[in-house]
Parts: sequence; structure tokens; C-alpha cells
Amino acid sequence: MPVLVPVASFLVPALSLALPSGYSWGALVLVVAGAISLRDSLTAFRIRGPVAWRALLATVALMGLVWLMRLDLQWDAPRLSDFDRFAKYGLALVAALALLRQPASLTWALRGCWVGAWLAAAVAAWQIHGLGLERAHGHTNAIQFGNVAVLLSLWSVLAAWHARQLWERILASGGVLMGALAALLSGSRGGWWVLLALASLLGWAWWRHLRASRRDASLRIVSRAVGVLALIVGLVWSTAGTVLQDRLRNLNQDLVSYTQGHFNTSIGQRLVHWQLAWSIGLERPWLGWGQSGYEQRKREWVEAGRAPAVVLQFGHAHHEWLDLWAKAGAVGVIALALFYAVPARLYLRQLRAATAKPASHEATLAAWAGLVLVLGYVGFGLSQAMFAHNSGNVMYLFMNLLWFSVAMHRTPAHTHA
Repeated sequence: MPVLVPVASFLVPALSLALPSGYSWGALVLVVAGAISLRDSLTAFRIRGPVAWRALLATVALMGLVWLMRLDLQWDAPRLSDFDRFAKYGLALVAALALLRQPASLTWALRGCWVGAWLAAAVAAWQIHGLGLERAHGHTNAIQFGNVAVLLSLWSVLAAWHARQLWERILASGGVLMGALAALLSGSRGGWWVLLALASLLGWAWWRHLRASRRDASLRIVSRAVGVLALIVGLVWSTAGTVLQDRLRNLNQDLVSYTQGHFNTSIGQRLVHWQLAWSIGLERPWLGWGQSGYEQRKREWVEAGRAPAVVLQFGHAHHEWLDLWAKAGAVGVIALALFYAVPARLYLRQLRAATAKPASHEATLAAWAGLVLVLGYVGFGLSQAMFAHNSGNVMYLFMNLLWFSVAMHRTPAHTHA
């Protein structure tokens, strides 16, 4: 079992965009590790389970129940596929038992991030330049692919920060570029804004670290960083500049079309979806309509002429909060808020503790990685329902567990009940 956790730490991010359902391979390894240690882990958790872990796993269990609540099951003839999403959350709880006994390997997790970023760029480049596709989508859809690539790029920043050898620092720095390139080639505009915002956050964190630990060399290092950044921007623009310009041009055209009453565009269908999801949710504000009820209610609104037919093309509202509002009501929205807020608060608490008192370098980096994950999903969710897709669920669940296990290991937050 000891070797399974480092292997899973690497495989979840490394294969995430390189293979069909690539993120699931590492997740499966972690579930196996949790199952092997099931009895001992349950005993340890009952006796001395950390409060932080209990809070995190409670939000996982709550969201799992929300997905179950959203189903309109035929209990006389249930299908296994109906429980697919609920099962992922149950398996994540099993995987957490392995990490309770043995935290993830930060080194291997960060290596997996820059490897995953390089592989994502290779897949994206092949699809754009080899197959002639308009947008790279990997083995999922373009938006999910681009958003996960954003996370891999940002985590590669931390990998370069953590690297102790020159060769790895170079490859990790390249991972920053490669992940950003894959995101740009996906044409996922929502992910681009998140990339810029969180890159600024990490830049600020890096500057604080630099001032505290290497004040005398700060000017020299900053000048190098600016040079590297200029090189990265130049390379990305030369490779993906056309895609970037086309997508931004389409954004303006979509907004003009929407004002003229044409909704069958990327922006137009989102705006009408958001309006519809909000209105449908108000009809059942506490528990929502469920998945099939939501789709049926949309059809009724279209048939009555209250919504354009474009809303029937998608099974979600292209907005995480509004999608849950329509399908699970206030209960779903509160569960989602806790799903984000609880880990974010724990990561922030670790970072504040590190500011007040020297803490483990690994714990601090893992807390930053976890915060990037949570804030990234909050940003992505404003234009995409990440949890409507397998990749969105697995990446958030299992990467959160990996980062959390390192951030909470031997820290002030690792208190016992």
C-alpha cells in the first residue's frame, strides 16, 4: 500500500488529459489503496480523526447526497448508470482513508502536473495542427479540456517553485507554458480569465515568499522572471494567437447577435439558459426539479413560447450555481457553497498559519495548490457546469484529497477531536 499513494499522486494529474478518462486511472489506484487499508483506517479515523478531515469529508458526503437527490429514479427497475455520480463521491470517501494514514507525495503530484501539462499540449497541438480541428478537446469537450489545462499550468508554477534540480525546474517551467497553450488551443474563454486571475494570485504569493526569504537577490530574480514571462507570452501568441483572436472576435459578434434577438450562439445560449434556470428554480426553490424534471420543464417553456429552442440542446445551464438552483434548489446551492468554502477556509488557515509561524514548505505549497483548485472551479463555474461532467467531478474530488492530505499533515490545522 505505501507505494500506491505516490503512484496515484502522480497519475491523477499526469494522465488527466492524455487518455480517455485519464484522470480515473490514478483515482482508481487511490481507491484501491483506501480499500486495502479500510479496517485500520476506519479505526484510526474513529479514534483520532482530524477535525479538518471530518469537515472536508462531510462536504463530500453532502454533495454525494445532492447528486442522489437530483435523480428521478425508477425504484422498481433502477439502472446502475443512475448512480454513477453518487458512486464517485462514495469512492472518494474510500480513497480518503488511504490519505488519512499516508499523505500524498507532493513531489510526485507536482511532477504529475507538469507531465500532464506537456501531454495536454501535445494532444491539443495534434488535434489543431494534425487533425485540423477548430478547437482542441482532448478526450472530453473543449471547455472541460481547457479548464483542466489551466489548472495543470498553474500547478506547474508551484512545481517549478518546489523543484530542487535544474532539469526539473526547466521542465516544470515548460509545463506552465504547455498548460496555457493547451488551454488557449481549446478556445475556452472562461478558462482564460481564470488563468489570468489565478496567475496573478500566484505571482503575488511568489513575491511575498521572495521578499521574506531572498530579499537581497529579489531584483535580479524578478528581472529574470519578467524575461521568462515575456518569452512565454511570445511563444504562446505565436502558436495560438489566431485561435485567441478568433475566439475574442466571436465573443463580440455573439454579444451583438444577442442584442438583435439571436440566441443560437455561445454567449446567447448561455444568457437565455441562465435566465431560464433562475425562473424554473423559483418555481421549486427548496429542492428543485431534479435532472429529468428540469429537462421536461424546459420543453414545456419552449412549447409555450416562453424560451427559445436553443435551451434544449444542453442538459445543464452552463452555470454551476444556476444549474444546481434549478435541479436541487436551495439545498443544492448551500451544499455547493460548503463544497467550495470548507476546503478554501482550511487552505487559507494553513497559509495564515505559515505567515505567522514558519511551517512546512510542502504544506504551504499544497495549500496554495488546493486554493488554486477551489478558486479555479468557482471561476469556471460562472460559465460552465463543471460537475455536469465526469472530468469535473473526479478532478475536483481527488486532486482536492491529494492537496489536502499534504496541507493538513503535521500542521496546526491537524488537530484531533
